[in-house]
Amino acid sequence: MAFQYASIRNSFARVMTRPVSTVRFGALVAVIAALLAAMITAPAGPVFAQSPPAAPTPVTPPLAPASTPAAAPTALPAAPTAALPPEVMGPVDRLAKSIETAEKSIQQLKEFESELQRLRGSVEEIIYDSTATAETLRPQLAEVKSQIEKLGPAPAAGQSAESATIASERTRLNAMAGALDGAIKTTELAWVRAKQLIDRITVMRYQIFTRSLFERRNSPVLPSTWKEVGERMPMIISRIQYYGSDWMYWARAKAVGLAGIVTGALAAGFLLWFVGRNIVARRRKTIVGIPTFFDRIAASVWEAPARMIAPAAAIGLLYSGLDTLELLFSPWEHAADAALKGLLIFVAGAMLASVALAPALPQWRLIPVDDNTARRLLLCVKGLLGIYIIDTVLVEFGRAIYVPLIVTVAQSFITNVLTALLLAGLLVTRIIPQTGPLRAVNGLDHLDGEPGRLTPLWIKLPVWLITVAIIAASVTGYVALGRFISQQVVLTGTVLAITGLIYLAIRASTRERDGQRSKLGSVMESRFGIDATRQRQLARLTEVSLTFALLLAALPALLLQWGFAWTDIGGWAKAAVFGFEVGHLRISLARILLGVLLFTGLLFATRVAQRWLRDGVLSGGRMDPGIANSVDQAVGYSGVALAALLAVSYAGFDITSLAIVAGALSVGIGFGLQSIVNNFVSGLILLVERPVKVGDWIALGDQQGNVRRISVRSTEIETFDKASLIVPNSELISGRVLNWTHRNLLGRVAIRFSLDNSANPEDVLDIMLACARAHPLVMKTPEPTASLDAFSPTSLDFSLRTTVNDINRGQTVLTELRIAILKELRRSGQIPVAATPPVATPSPAPVA
Repeated sequence: MAFQYASIRNSFARVMTRPVSTVRFGALVAVIAALLAAMITAPAGPVFAQSPPAAPTPVTPPLAPASTPAAAPTALPAAPTAALPPEVMGPVDRLAKSIETAEKSIQQLKEFESELQRLRGSVEEIIYDSTATAETLRPQLAEVKSQIEKLGPAPAAGQSAESATIASERTRLNAMAGALDGAIKTTELAWVRAKQLIDRITVMRYQIFTRSLFERRNSPVLPSTWKEVGERMPMIISRIQYYGSDWMYWARAKAVGLAGIVTGALAAGFLLWFVGRNIVARRRKTIVGIPTFFDRIAASVWEAPARMIAPAAAIGLLYSGLDTLELLFSPWEHAADAALKGLLIFVAGAMLASVALAPALPQWRLIPVDDNTARRLLLCVKGLLGIYIIDTVLVEFGRAIYVPLIVTVAQSFITNVLTALLLAGLLVTRIIPQTGPLRAVNGLDHLDGEPGRLTPLWIKLPVWLITVAIIAASVTGYVALGRFISQQVVLTGTVLAITGLIYLAIRASTRERDGQRSKLGSVMESRFGIDATRQRQLARLTEVSLTFALLLAALPALLLQWGFAWTDIGGWAKAAVFGFEVGHLRISLARILLGVLLFTGLLFATRVAQRWLRDGVLSGGRMDPGIANSVDQAVGYSGVALAALLAVSYAGFDITSLAIVAGALSVGIGFGLQSIVNNFVSGLILLVERPVKVGDWIALGDQQGNVRRISVRSTEIETFDKASLIVPNSELISGRVLNWTHRNLLGRVAIRFSLDNSANPEDVLDIMLACARAHPLVMKTPEPTASLDAFSPTSLDFSLRTTVNDINRGQTVLTELRIAILKELRRSGQIPVAATPPVATPSPAPVA
């Protein structure tokens, strides 16, 4: 209604400000008459009720009583209008005005991509403001509605009327609720209009980008193009001379400061270069012999930044100094910004290529090619980077001094052709592998013969296609498209090179090399005492996490180079992190991540509480062990369940869906799924309680084997005959299972044999104990025990019991002990006369 009233008011104002004609005058008279009629026929409101009453007018009585009309009912006063305070309506009015201004501005900026980008930022602020305003108003509306509910429903017809105070308060609260509801709907409408406006801006920006990228000009190979360029060159040269002489005038006026800035930048760059070179040299001296691939990767992580810092610092100081001296005035400021960006990209790309190729240090080369190939590749890479800088600076400077478009097209055509020629030079270069001892270190012994010019094909074929696309687009008149592809070769290649180097550094820190622990594993062992198995697991998890974070960081950089703006990337990131809708479900990665962190924290707190109960409250013989174990398990299950429920709820998922699942399970149980549900619950118990773990050696009935996989329904056991035994989880929970490696790998093995009764028992026992103590896999604590189990007129029965540190190697220990004991018995003259088959080792039955 407010918008309609504003429209009518504006139309009326336009009518009043125009010259009066006969038609317009008649229309104006009609409008005024209609307004007067409405005012006369409208019911009396509060304003009229406050005016003094008119003098009574005598009424003529009717002629007949039958025609006396019924008394008219007394008119109730109109409901008062609730006016919200300015602090409430102020943000709402600003939102409405802002969205109207943005909708008007989009029509005027449809041809300016940069302005549309700034407008999108303003519209995004409207979205955030509207959301915040609505969230502020909703609690107020809920509070007013709760007050209305406290008053109860209005009395119906025929009931006693409520007091005037209650009626007035009800009217006031209803009016306020309506006003708040209208304000909330206004903010929601502003949010919807802003989202629609962002979609329009995005489409318009893509249209501008596509139109400029695929705009076709006259082919630069035509003579007419170069003739026109030659005609425009004298004018361009005169402009450059004018602006150059102007800059030199101001530079001479500030010659002392300029000389100091140049000298300081060069000195700082030289100092940083000297320090970085010494750091790299000292780190290289710590490697003895030919460095491995991981050594080279670890060294490059330090060398690349150390070599980048010096030139980058010199360039940055020079730029800052010129800006401080106010020598970067128009038209040099845009060219200087482009030069700064281009030089930093050149430094990053050139230093990365130098570190990876290392023409003078083949033993530290990351790419295993020979010296000539490395030098040629490095020269081509630096040439591509140099052409990119020249092209960028010339284009920006040309815009500043208003260079004709035909000259810019010709200049871009030249740089496109030079880029394509350098790419072709890279492609025709034979990638010859390293020779000598480095060939074996880099694992290149399997390569035979000289590689072809298209080797490796999976790299050179796409680059050939890119080269042909640059030439074809530039020759046919699509110079902007060719320039865009040429720039992406440099920019995207630089981003991918930096990403690849960081990824290799992550691998060098998390992976084992030459049988040694990784850098991360060494830190975990020295500081936290984590065993080797956990080290590998945590190192792998760290590598995956860091790689994922690296991809998330590299993706925006690539999107920026491909023409997307920070506003687009920021919008996608916010939608992905803070929520996006799929049907009626809103998914928020941030809430899911916080839910995972909440579950992890609560689970950790549960484990801490369990340990405190076991070591403090439930220990020391003050409670029955069975009750203590039950309490411990109950706390663990309760903590896991509570952590799961809270995490799922905070992540944004509806917990009522769990009730649906529970209902479905109960129905399934009623229809004969008891065994499946039993196995499902048993699988959960196995995964949480872990009485049987993957890798354990268990005995189940007459079958033994190693656990390979535990699922929610069944467990897979690989027997010693390499057969797979599928066991339902309920049997592992409700049945008796012998787990040889549940707590640790310790186990006891036994040897039994018989000798002639003429043997000396003391000597035999000494021989058995000596052989057991000499074996490296036999534990010193508890000590081995040897015993004479039985004797008869013809034989003596002996047994040896030992504890090994790895029960999986028990059979090997038994074999080696039998051989050693047999040799010693023969050497000492104690020759066995009758040998009973040794007991199956290890045996599920206890050894006496």
